Amino acid sequence: GRYGEAEDLLRQCLEAMKSALGEAHPGTLATMNNLAEAVREQGRYGEAEELFRQCLEARKSVLGETHPSTLTTMNNLAVAVYGKGRYGEAE
Repeated sequence: GRYGEAEDLLRQCLEAMKSALGEAHPGTLATMNNLAEAVREQGRYGEAEELFRQCLEARKSVLGETHPSTLTTMNNLAVAVYGKGRYGEAE
């Protein structure tokens, strides 16, 4: 895939969404999650982990801990942690 190009576009989109909708808007958080996925797909697990953690905390606050979007981000975070070789934490 063209993850580098996607990352650039997602970063632009994220900044525009933060300005237009706010940092805690579900659409903004969806874009943050997608950006983290693009970063993870490029093998930058540490940066992806940081983005997923930010997104997860915001989604917990806005949507609740059991919302499907929150759980998706939790899963994505686990994959990033696993990618860094921290298998026990990923469980």
